[in-house]
Amino acid sequence: MDSTAQSTFIVDLAAYAQNLRVIREMIPRECAIMAVVKGNAYGHGSVAIAQRALQAGAAMLGVATVEEAIVLRSASITAPITVLMQPPADAFPEAIENNLRLVLSDIDAAEKLGELARKRNRVIPIHCKVDTGMGREGLDPESVIAAMRHVTRVSHIDIEGVATHFSSADDIDDPATANQLRIFKQVLRQFEKEGIPYEMAHAANSAAIVGHPASAFNMVRPGLMTYGVWPTDTPPERMALRPVGRWESKIVLIKELPSGWSIGYGRTYTTERPTRTAVIPVGYADGYKVPFGNNADVLIRGRRCPVRGRVSMDQIVVDVTEVPGVTAGDPAVLIGIDGSEQITVSELAKRARTVGQDILSCIGPRVHRVYVN
Repeated sequence: MDSTAQSTFIVDLAAYAQNLRVIREMIPRECAIMAVVKGNAYGHGSVAIAQRALQAGAAMLGVATVEEAIVLRSASITAPITVLMQPPADAFPEAIENNLRLVLSDIDAAEKLGELARKRNRVIPIHCKVDTGMGREGLDPESVIAAMRHVTRVSHIDIEGVATHFSSADDIDDPATANQLRIFKQVLRQFEKEGIPYEMAHAANSAAIVGHPASAFNMVRPGLMTYGVWPTDTPPERMALRPVGRWESKIVLIKELPSGWSIGYGRTYTTERPTRTAVIPVGYADGYKVPFGNNADVLIRGRRCPVRGRVSMDQIVVDVTEVPGVTAGDPAVLIGIDGSEQITVSELAKRARTVGQDILSCIGPRVHRVYVN
């Protein structure tokens, strides 16, 4: 770990590439992979992950914003990049300049983009978003064909893809995904009936790749599972995915507290016996979430040590009474394996009543990234 870093997120690029190979084995041979690297590659570092994704066979990269795409272009990444959220119109010039693909959800945006592209003598690929039940972005299934007929007459715009997004694919028993898939297939049939050309159709996120293989079409958009986190509520007994990130820090202080001594803001924990504690320089400003207070463990010398008291902005306190020989400078594992114990992203997500994407993407810039393999 960097001597000045309070904590380090160690990113295993070989594990990331292995996870892409696992996904490749789960989808049809003709199906392309759009590696989703939005949110700084779910906290792992978008440039390094994007480079490894392309080396491992990804055909395209997916980001959330034009700004995220420009970060990749600035790193000399020339591969196709799709901006998955419709950007504001004032971002269109940068999108055109950086040769980005845009997912659009309305005619006005397509017309504005086409006019700007015409002035620059560029043809911009777009992906038409269809709202099949997410209730967020996307054209209504009943109006999408009329809208796309209009867009085909907009110069300097190429309808490269048609896309939708599932609301609850992580719940395999929820019938909503099957219904969304049915609607999307109907829309694609209408595209073909009307002779509206497109090159690719994509709907499947990580959870749909696992639970709804019929949604693969000819491109998938894996995100969470590429980082080694199983995307549904029913993980397999033998996990083929490998965790990509390991978050660790070091103990900076050991303290002996008497029985009846309170710990942290709000005095939410009071010792019930003489207690040895360790102070670790990680807090919610680093992405270690407030709900972990009195509700999570840290691994020290291969043992689980409970967090005591609230998570502060910059520090947590853990109980090391049961771990012999602990000293300042010992490693403390927040996510990862230590001996026979492991703290996973999924475990922390359950403790915080959130999702794995939230746990990973909130790991902040103060946390030093180190890339291995």
